[in-house]
Amino acid sequence: MLHDPEAFVSISAAAAPAFSRDGQTLFHLRGSGLPQVWSLDLASGDAKQLTFHEEKVAFLRRSPLDDRLIYGIDRGGDERQQLLLLDPGSAEPSPLSDNPGVIHDFGAWSSDATRIAYAANERDEAHFDVYVQELAGGARRCAYQGSQLISVSAFRPGRNELALLHDRGFGDMSLLLLDLGSGEARVVGSPAQFKSVRWASDGNTLLLLTDLPDNEFLQLCRLDPSSGDIAIIYAATGRDIEAWALAAESNLLATVENDCGYSVLRVGPMDGERPVVDELPRGVVADLSWSPDGNTLAFVLATPTDPPSLWIWCDGAAEIAWRADPAPLPLSDVELVEWKTFDGTDIPGWLALPQHPRPENGHPAIMWVHGGPVGQTRPNFRPDIQMLLAQGFAVLMPNVRGSSGYGRAYTASDDVERRLDSVADLVHGRAWLAAHPAIDRERIGIMGQSYGGFMVMSAITEYPDLWRAAVNYYGIADFVTLLAGTGPWRRNHRAAEYGDPEHDAALFARISPIHRVEQIDVPVLIAHGSRDPRVPITESEQYVAALRERQKPVSYITFDYAGHGFIRPDDRRRIYCAVADFFTAHL
Repeated sequence: MLHDPEAFVSISAAAAPAFSRDGQTLFHLRGSGLPQVWSLDLASGDAKQLTFHEEKVAFLRRSPLDDRLIYGIDRGGDERQQLLLLDPGSAEPSPLSDNPGVIHDFGAWSSDATRIAYAANERDEAHFDVYVQELAGGARRCAYQGSQLISVSAFRPGRNELALLHDRGFGDMSLLLLDLGSGEARVVGSPAQFKSVRWASDGNTLLLLTDLPDNEFLQLCRLDPSSGDIAIIYAATGRDIEAWALAAESNLLATVENDCGYSVLRVGPMDGERPVVDELPRGVVADLSWSPDGNTLAFVLATPTDPPSLWIWCDGAAEIAWRADPAPLPLSDVELVEWKTFDGTDIPGWLALPQHPRPENGHPAIMWVHGGPVGQTRPNFRPDIQMLLAQGFAVLMPNVRGSSGYGRAYTASDDVERRLDSVADLVHGRAWLAAHPAIDRERIGIMGQSYGGFMVMSAITEYPDLWRAAVNYYGIADFVTLLAGTGPWRRNHRAAEYGDPEHDAALFARISPIHRVEQIDVPVLIAHGSRDPRVPITESEQYVAALRERQKPVSYITFDYAGHGFIRPDDRRRIYCAVADFFTAHL
């Protein structure tokens, strides 16, 4: 090993900034693996940790009227989130929910901060209902019985209504308006993709990101809930608008565009020129949050070599408010690359080369495949990727067909019967990588997580001669058993992407890698958490049993208190060392 993987376990990161009511303090999440709630005094730079859970804090939302904070935690990554209320001036948080078998998906504060609304699958694990809860006394009621995945977007100012989203799958969402008096919900507009849905301050229209009407990319729009009419506020040619925040007091609008993975932040008057904040390092911007007076914007920025840090924009200039301690060794940047695949489609990806001198035959390389499949590898900070680079491995991170960020048609181009076309994209990426002058074409491995784990196993069963070693984190073995064993609330949503087990049985038999493990001719490392609610651990157990039965080389690591990911410091330490040892031995 060239560098100890331990160096990458404790790197901290920030998320979810929220200003205090006086604008002097920035509440946020901070930590390495198990982030907690912190406060940051913007004048002095003094920071204070406010929560001390042995679990990850998943989100943070401040009251619209005071400094009370609502946040969520689960148990060991099981995603059955509970809600807690924290007054920063008190010592202990108060539980708002206490049913560890139920997912509580926080939605919104009411404008008077007396109520909250959230979705929970208490009635039926497969379906979410909408609850409204009084903060004084804790009384709650079920306001709406939903079907499948329902989430709460916002209370309507001045009216007893909620905006909801019904998510049936990528690009197939409905916007609902729920009357809290009658309990009736009506559909607004047409099915589409919706994100970041909020009411305008007057409560007459909704502001949201959507690909309506029939657009390839997400645009910031204004929607009239009475007529369904929609007007574009801001669109960027060939790019998704992926985040926005409007400061009601100053009418300043911040938007973030996705430019091939890089973020483009614009800030300015909603109805005027909004220049790019161009002094920022190139990376990924997230978690926009305006100060109460509307003059200062907080956000999180990460780059390939800088962990997510807190930034402040004010009066046209941006500066860092808090950043993690620098890594103890040099880190590698990434380069945006692309290659043509079997049908002439351009496939984008990111190439990172290690800091070490190039060996005579070139660097060994690893292709890292993201999950999803509706996801996108971005130029943000990945301690696991930097760990591989520090061991001397080059890393290619493709965004094969099915990835988001490149238009709706690209995202849908791997659906159902076209599933293995994305695996062919990996093969052409491997050919591009092998031809790179810095790479040893004979020493190329592959790894991925979740759906990316399926892609890894498909790559080494469909094209077994191309790879020297493979790592699969909690990947899909069989689409039939996946859909039978995944969390009931996810089953129909995933079937909309993958297909129906009954109608698509022949397709599932063809594309599920478990049916072709005899083709595997490389060593495989498989890792899985026992509490994974998305891809049950039985998927990995199938692989291990089938490989061992055929006397194929396989190593298997399990994590007893982990869900869909290895986030606890001890777990990260263990998996980083195992992966580094595995690829060092086999590449």
